[in-house]
Amino acid sequence: MGAGAFRKAAAAALWALALACAQASGAPGGAPDAPARTITIGLVDTFSPDFYVHTYSPTLDYLAQALPRYRFRYTEIDYRDVPGEIARKKPDFIVSTASTYVTLLDSPGAHQIATRRPAGSVDATHTLASAFVVPSGSPIKSLAGLRGHSVAIADSKSFDGWLIAQGEIARLNYDPNRFFSSVTETHYGIPGVAELVTLGAADAGVLSTCEYEKLIESGQLREGELKILDERGKEQGESCVRSTDRYPDAVISSLPWCPAETVSDFTIALLSMPARGRNFRWVVESNFQPTWELIKTLGLGPFSHMKDMSPRALWRRYQTEILLGAALLLAVIFHLVSVNLLVRRRTRQLSLAVKATEKLHDEAQKTHMKLARLERESIVSQLSSMFAHEIKQPIMNISLYAGALRLYLKKKGELSEKALDLLESLESEVERSSEIVEHVRSYAKKREARPQASDLKTITEAALHTFSSLPDFVRCDDLPSAPVWVDPFEIQFIVANFVKNALSAVQTVKKPEVRISIRPEGRSWRLTVSDNGPAISDEVFENLGTAGTSSKKDGLGFGLAIAVAIAERNRGHLEFRKRPEGGLLAALILKRNDKEEIP
Repeated sequence: MGAGAFRKAAAAALWALALACAQASGAPGGAPDAPARTITIGLVDTFSPDFYVHTYSPTLDYLAQALPRYRFRYTEIDYRDVPGEIARKKPDFIVSTASTYVTLLDSPGAHQIATRRPAGSVDATHTLASAFVVPSGSPIKSLAGLRGHSVAIADSKSFDGWLIAQGEIARLNYDPNRFFSSVTETHYGIPGVAELVTLGAADAGVLSTCEYEKLIESGQLREGELKILDERGKEQGESCVRSTDRYPDAVISSLPWCPAETVSDFTIALLSMPARGRNFRWVVESNFQPTWELIKTLGLGPFSHMKDMSPRALWRRYQTEILLGAALLLAVIFHLVSVNLLVRRRTRQLSLAVKATEKLHDEAQKTHMKLARLERESIVSQLSSMFAHEIKQPIMNISLYAGALRLYLKKKGELSEKALDLLESLESEVERSSEIVEHVRSYAKKREARPQASDLKTITEAALHTFSSLPDFVRCDDLPSAPVWVDPFEIQFIVANFVKNALSAVQTVKKPEVRISIRPEGRSWRLTVSDNGPAISDEVFENLGTAGTSSKKDGLGFGLAIAVAIAERNRGHLEFRKRPEGGLLAALILKRNDKEEIP
């Protein structure tokens, strides 16, 4: 006989038995007392046949005897539409699993009367559980290892035969609806779940509470033939092994339209039901929160709409959140647009302010350059006059004496090759001295610069050759070819001045170092000369390049002042930086001349 036919036959027999008991318990002589009120008990059909035989039927028999002034009517509630069936049939009380009960708490508003507590259970809250079984020789060692395998179950609506098992899979962060490759339902028929697993028709099976122990006790299953995955219970001294958490058993609940007096009589009778001869009792349970979390996780009852992902369902489910999100999005968009417009306006204002500042800066720079040029012209003019008057004549005399000495030695026949070389070097230095004087005088005369395509590397090497000898601590990096458009003689003066100042700065240092390098910097070249001389005070550093100031005891302060002017004449500039470890880094920045023509 199938499970459905068995339940219908049991319900009919119980109806007849309850009716006979009610008639037999009437007033003496067969005269009826007050008219009996009818109590309708609805059963949500998701239990195993064992529940009907050992729990449901004995309970109804007892109630019929304990409440003779009531007539009992029994109806079956279709598990596929429990709220609709309740609305149509209007039962006073519902017998269901704990999972079905919690789905009725909100609507229609079921209220627990009693919960089944089996014999041997410590409390009604921790009663039902599921056990995952596999053949003893299976390579599967844990619940996680069942992923992608087939499973056999008794019924997809069974609380401890399937729903609790699904909850355990969800607790492992898997989707229970996609975890197994296939699910086979036996509907409590033959062969059962354990037989399908032992025959190899399914990789695993889900057994309800204590079913594993009952199969062994009845001889339907041999000890060790199956193994329990993620086994629990033995360490707590429980009589039945399990693979999941435990939940409440069957629940009898009242519905809001049942009269309070009837609910009171029914509750008292149910809780007074003696346990002798039975393996359970009806008790009041208060903690259904784990069950509520389970149905929420599985999307059952009031949470079934969460499985529907259609636009209409999503709108119905998250209407408030969607409206709030849309309002927030609009506010953010409005804020972004407003901020963007404000930023544009402020940027425009800032651009105008920057342009005005740049214009003022350019004007100030031009004014500064003009003042510096005037100061330089005044100084150099005075020096030029003095040099022209005081130095040029002695230089001319030296040149004449060198020429006369050459003729004298030649006439005497004593003009050796060594003497000739010395005289030629002397005449070369005299000519160079004259050229220096002429360049210095040219500043006073406001002579325009005479730039030409040059190589900063060649100019630097020529400047170094002006020194008779350089110490070993002067290091010159591998200089790259650096084309520039400058007056070579003037730039050579700057480089020589840098090196001369660096050599002077390291005279008192135990381990002196002077380093020369040329590096590209954007559209310019940077020539640097650094030393490790003593630390320079802020006052001296701020006045570097200013005429009349010098860090040397015997210096006049004109060397760097002239170098600054020369750099500006050649469309470059000088930079000075104090080194943290001591000393100074002087840099000359000149524009690149990649095309070897005037930029």
